[in-house]
Amino acid sequence: MRLFARITVAAAVVAMVFSAAAAQDTLRRQDRQGPVTVAVTPTSPLAPETPLRFRINLDTHSVALDDVVLERAVVLRTADGKELGPSAVEQAKGGGHHREAVVVFLPVAEHGEVRLVVKNVGGVEERVFTWPLPAAR
Repeated sequence: MRLFARITVAAAVVAMVFSAAAAQDTLRRQDRQGPVTVAVTPTSPLAPETPLRFRINLDTHSVALDDVVLERAVVLRTADGKELGPSAVEQAKGGGHHREAVVVFLPVAEHGEVRLVVKNVGGVEERVFTWPLPAAR
């Protein structure tokens, strides 16, 4: 009986891990323009009045990425066109051809869409990534 319980618990944990990974994959956005692939995944709930966190991955095999300053290259664009820079860049790692970090933005009050813009990376002026942002409850 104990073995069955352990197997059941282990199966439940594996299912939860795969479910979380599948949910992350449905939120992941990717842009392969130019020599750099940019992938963006929300790592926090997308909700008004909640800090927004996004994992940014930059990958290439042809240009150096060390000069990309994420604090300037990544912004949130509001519905009225205003651009908001990140309040923090965390968990930065990598260099050369592969970079990764989490960018954090202060909460936004509006609902509709979240537009994260990556500017001037790999010779591409703008890459725009969007997600729905529900109304506050």
